[in-house]
Amino acid sequence: MVEPTGDTQAKAPNSNEHMSIGSSAELEFEMTSDDAYGDLVRISPLAKTPSETLHRIPFGARSSAGGIDEETLRDLLFDHPNVLPTRAIDAAYAHPVAICKELSTSAGFVDAVYVNPLGKLILAEFKLWRNPQARREVIGQILDYAKELTSWSYEDLQREVSRSLDRSGNVLFELVRELKADLVESEFVDSVSRQLTRGEFLLLIVGDGIREGVENIVDFVQKYSGLHFSLAIVEAALYRDIDDRIVVQPRCLARTEVVQRFVVESGIKEEINEDDSPEPASEYEVENRRFWSAVLDGLAFSDVTVEVPNVTSDATLFIKVRNSGWGDWGLTFSGYLYRNGPSMGCNLVCRKGVEQAERIFEALQDEMESLRADLGEDLGYWINPAGRPRIGFYRRQQLPFPSVGEESFDNAVIWMRKHLDLLVSTLHPRLQKSLRRI
Repeated sequence: MVEPTGDTQAKAPNSNEHMSIGSSAELEFEMTSDDAYGDLVRISPLAKTPSETLHRIPFGARSSAGGIDEETLRDLLFDHPNVLPTRAIDAAYAHPVAICKELSTSAGFVDAVYVNPLGKLILAEFKLWRNPQARREVIGQILDYAKELTSWSYEDLQREVSRSLDRSGNVLFELVRELKADLVESEFVDSVSRQLTRGEFLLLIVGDGIREGVENIVDFVQKYSGLHFSLAIVEAALYRDIDDRIVVQPRCLARTEVVQRFVVESGIKEEINEDDSPEPASEYEVENRRFWSAVLDGLAFSDVTVEVPNVTSDATLFIKVRNSGWGDWGLTFSGYLYRNGPSMGCNLVCRKGVEQAERIFEALQDEMESLRADLGEDLGYWINPAGRPRIGFYRRQQLPFPSVGEESFDNAVIWMRKHLDLLVSTLHPRLQKSLRRI
């Protein structure tokens, strides 16, 4: 059986070293030299005392030895977001407001999230550059976070922020309004929604510096060349001053930007610029949203502990399993539309690398006979083309498009509502019992 995979989109940059990202975008990456900044020296001209060189705080060393770790660095720059050189990287991201730490996504937890009054989102990861592999991993990690957030609505973001802060209401807007009292809520919400849809974020990797050739970084950005993100690697040099005060000297070591490109055809040169307006939804996206809206309209799972997801424009609808690890996405229910078949279905999936989820899924596989007694003989087990196991229901059917007819559309909606609730509400209690035993 074949299942759909989501399309990724991304963005590109600008500088002295120029690298091609493919036919549709170009990437430029700029790295400053290691010795761009010298020591910090305190001079008191009026007191006529000797100058004093400030001592840099070592990253990774124990606090008892005067050092600082990743969590302390994150907390320091979260409490003082004005230290981040966002204006120097891109003026559109000036005046960041700290929103929350450890934002939960299906790709993991984002160290810190900021947003400014223009609705521009900033995701930050705070890491110490221990070795080249760690550097590559954190860059790939933050790009995965950006990709995940493109599937979110404003409501999704607001819900996770509220959970992180344990506050109700439109917390995202309220926090920014503290900085800008005349902020209009509807305009702010619309702007944040556009950034999510376009994948238009500023991604910051903040640490003690990175000494790696640009060619080793571009590999990670390349596969996300449809998202409109900017990526910057920031060194936050910390120095101890008198009275145990800390002086922060941030600098941008590398960054990406969108550049103009030219297409030459029939001797005519046409300049192509980034379009600030969101691209119109495709026919598939419109029909996906129409279908999932009908499926979720008034839906309440028989297991009332399961949260009904938001409507999506994607071909796949995801429902997380509480306590299953990886931000509650170690085990995940999904409903999907697959047009190449064509077919549709719903199933339980397991994320690779989440040990407890994998063990529970293997146990379910051994219980297929008893599961069919509860859910029906049409309950299936299969391996998808990526080698990942699935348990669920599958139905070959021409998919719901206007040309198929409303009767077929209604039948497809009824089938999905019935089987999605049957699968979720029967398996979820079993999963919770198993998770408590592990």
